Amino acid sequence: MSDAQERKLEKKRRILENAYQLFKSKNIYNTAVDDIVKASGIARGTFYLYFKDKSDLIEQLLFFKSAESMLAVVHEMRDKAEEYPDLAGYVRAFVTLYIDFLVEQKEALAVVEKNISACMRDMPDFYDEEAKTLYNDIIDKFVQNGFDEAEIRKRIYFTVSMIGSVCSDAILFCRPFDISAIRETLTDAALRTLDVA
Repeated sequence: MSDAQERKLEKKRRILENAYQLFKSKNIYNTAVDDIVKASGIARGTFYLYFKDKSDLIEQLLFFKSAESMLAVVHEMRDKAEEYPDLAGYVRAFVTLYIDFLVEQKEALAVVEKNISACMRDMPDFYDEEAKTLYNDIIDKFVQNGFDEAEIRKRIYFTVSMIGSVCSDAILFCRPFDISAIRETLTDAALRTLDVA
C-alpha cells in the first residue's frame, strides 16, 4: 500500500472512530454528519469523499467495528494456536475468546448489536494483509482436516452470525438468558455448526 493510500485509510479510520464515539455518547439518531465532521476536524466535503451519506457511514462502521472485534480474537488465537492440536479444542478456545471479547467490549457491542457478522460480508479495506492471512490460516486449518473450503467458509459465517446475535441479546439485555447461563450451550452449538463436536 502506498503512503497516500495509507494516509487516506487512516483518515477514514479516524472519521469512523469519531463517529463511533459520538454514537456511543449521543446515539446514532442524535448524531448529525456535521457533528462527525467537527469531531474529525475535516471539511464537510471531505466526509463525502469517504461516505455517500450517514447511512453509508453506519454500514461501514459496522464493518469496521465487527472486523476490529474479530481481528482481536484472531490475533490472540494466532499466539495460542500451538496449544490446541485438535480442531475441536481450537474452535472451543476461539469461541471462548470471542465471547469473552464481546463481554469486555460491551460498549462496542451496543453500537454494532446483532450486526457483528458484518465483517464476514467481504474483506473491507481496513483489513490489513496480516489479518487476511490469519483468516485464511483458519480456513486452511479446516481444509487440512478434510473440510471443503467453500462449505467451511459458510459454516464460519453462520457461526459468527449466531454468536454475535446471541451475545448481543445475552450481554446487552440479559434476555432471554444472561451470557453466563447460555455460554456453554452457545459454545456447543458453534462446535456442532462447524461439525467439530
